[in-house]
Amino acid sequence: MRALAITCALAATAHADGDHLTGAWGGARDALADAGVVFDVTYALETFGDVQRDAPGHATLLGHLDAAVTLDSEKLHLWPGGKLYALAQNNAGHGINRDVGSATDISNLEAAPYTQLGELFLEQQFGDAINLRVGKQDANRDFGTPRFGGNFINNNFGMFPTSPLPSYPTNGLGASLGVAHAWLAARAAVYEGSPQVGGFGLDTAFKAHAGYMLAGLVSATTPFGARDTGTQSVGVWRQQADLPAVDGSSRTFAHDAGFYVQLDERFYRSVDTKDESGLTVILRFSWAQADRTDISRYLGGSVAYHGLGARRDDTVGIGAGYFTVAQPVDGSEEFVELFYKWRMTPYASLQPDLQLYRHPGGDGRDALLIGTRLKVKI
Repeated sequence: MRALAITCALAATAHADGDHLTGAWGGARDALADAGVVFDVTYALETFGDVQRDAPGHATLLGHLDAAVTLDSEKLHLWPGGKLYALAQNNAGHGINRDVGSATDISNLEAAPYTQLGELFLEQQFGDAINLRVGKQDANRDFGTPRFGGNFINNNFGMFPTSPLPSYPTNGLGASLGVAHAWLAARAAVYEGSPQVGGFGLDTAFKAHAGYMLAGLVSATTPFGARDTGTQSVGVWRQQADLPAVDGSSRTFAHDAGFYVQLDERFYRSVDTKDESGLTVILRFSWAQADRTDISRYLGGSVAYHGLGARRDDTVGIGAGYFTVAQPVDGSEEFVELFYKWRMTPYASLQPDLQLYRHPGGDGRDALLIGTRLKVKI
């Protein structure tokens, strides 16, 4: 009911100016952006229910707020190529996984209620080839979500579930360096080893035995046919920390390591548009050491089409995945997600979502989840 009420309110304000619910602030928003100050505030309201539960009508409600500010050093007449980014986050309610029991969070917004400074970093661009980012950050930006995978709600289409790299909601302090030339790019990063929700990074990164994480990536962006491109990526990571064995024994390990391969292809783009319209296909595989990693194998893929018929801004997609589970039992999970993202206005979207889970937690009861996400750029 709450989501419906907000949807009706958005429809009533569909005449709002520009890409934000609050409009252009009488021209102040554009003036600030031209001066080097950009504000981005988004709110998402998500509800899910399991139609196979014994108590029909039970549903979860999760709200998430992102409030970000970006300062452009060049437009502020300080120095060229710099950017300071700060992100405040708030999560309220709880997601569906508390009822389902998957080994990973089902929604990419799921987390216990919190308020935190999610990211705070300085980014510097050196020409077109080198990019350096230092501060608290989400490794998913560089080593997780593919270019065209962001419309899926399921969390396993973001950061690989086999990887311990710091990502929402436990972003971490680190440094990331990228180098690009023509169609080839590479990136390397070092992150704190034990990030926590609510921490800035300085309070956790330098504790005794906190450890650290290393990550590396090589990607190639090459033409596909005559219309568009695809990106093929190979990434590796290594975690240095005191890690217990997943079999319940007293063994411990000093490190963990893994790799992933990702194909992110746009097979078709309409020649009469300049946006992201077209058909995209993503294939992903990741591996980690099985004796010290709860999820050591993951295989996933998705197909999505953006710009369907007269609905040039809508997106429809289907994806599926499989991953092994070591705890609480030795087993595996499989899931399928189907969604339709309806962009009601330039600043608001409503996304009905259907997910099927088999053996959540390795041996749990199958779940058929029906939900919706309302997202608003304020």
